[in-house]
Amino acid sequence: MSDSKTEERERIFNYVKSLFLKEGFYKIPMDKLAADLKISKKTIYKYFPSKEAIVKAIVASIQREITTQLDEILQSKENAVVKLIRINKLVGSLLMRLNDKWINDLRIHMPTLWTSIDEFRTQRLFGSINVIVGQGQKQHLIRNLPPEMIVMVFVSALRGVLNNEFLLHSKFSYKQAVETTLQILFSGILTSKGLKVFQKSFKKV
Repeated sequence: MSDSKTEERERIFNYVKSLFLKEGFYKIPMDKLAADLKISKKTIYKYFPSKEAIVKAIVASIQREITTQLDEILQSKENAVVKLIRINKLVGSLLMRLNDKWINDLRIHMPTLWTSIDEFRTQRLFGSINVIVGQGQKQHLIRNLPPEMIVMVFVSALRGVLNNEFLLHSKFSYKQAVETTLQILFSGILTSKGLKVFQKSFKKV
């Protein structure tokens, strides 16, 4: 693909990705995408044969991005507490980008793709947190609680606190919501040694 075609494809993809993540995709016709981008539908179809193909490309790009960041965190030489802080900030920033309309459209209109996303989440995200929790327990930084329960509590708490509706009607900023949630969660799962590491590391991370 020539440089000009690559740039054109990226421009289309980046615009549609930003729009779909905010507004969902089911009710947005290809005519609107073409009009917004000031190109013909034929040009869009040259790179993406259908709206579903664009959605699949968006999901794949998000998964690649998450995988890269998870691998970076897991392979670092940081202690488990710092890794958990970083991984939960990653989850928080991801949840803030994904509007409920986007998620609901995936669940309802592309259930097979949603199933693959759920499998990815279980294998990569939950699996990574499990590994870090195990490391933290060996380092005596995390209490001897079932790792799978810690994973579910972390992800569920962040999803609940950081949804757009909560932040819209609360006095908290995104940054305050993330920090407060992590402080509450860490105070419940860390040992006294782990809490000292957390208090020392949190602001730095």
